[in-house]
Amino acid sequence: MNGLRKRGIQWSMKERLEDADGICLLAQRFCDMEEKLKRLKEEAESVCLHININKSKGMRVNTPNMQKFRLEEKEIEEVGSFVYLGSVVSESGGTEEDVASRIKKANGVFVQLYPVLRISTYQKKLK
Repeated sequence: MNGLRKRGIQWSMKERLEDADGICLLAQRFCDMEEKLKRLKEEAESVCLHININKSKGMRVNTPNMQKFRLEEKEIEEVGSFVYLGSVVSESGGTEEDVASRIKKANGVFVQLYPVLRISTYQKKLK
């Protein structure tokens, strides 16, 4: 790996390309992320897949390095938060946004169920 120390979970990119619409790359250093982006592009091309730069997003958590992520000489858009596997991930690194999102979703379900819960003809046991 060009003298770089292997970090994190070790798996082949080709094994993970079946989830190509939901890949999340993590790195502690900017140079590691650059390498991962380069490898992802190469592996995708080897199985005739194309990475849509316009749909790709980047996010930093607690880092002073503000260099832009680039792929194919195009900058990858930076976001402050995103949803991954149903959880809100934010650049603050906290869980406040995720908890608020889950409470909001649960509240929405109760609002939809409220008319059913108010019907007196159903037994409490059924409700």
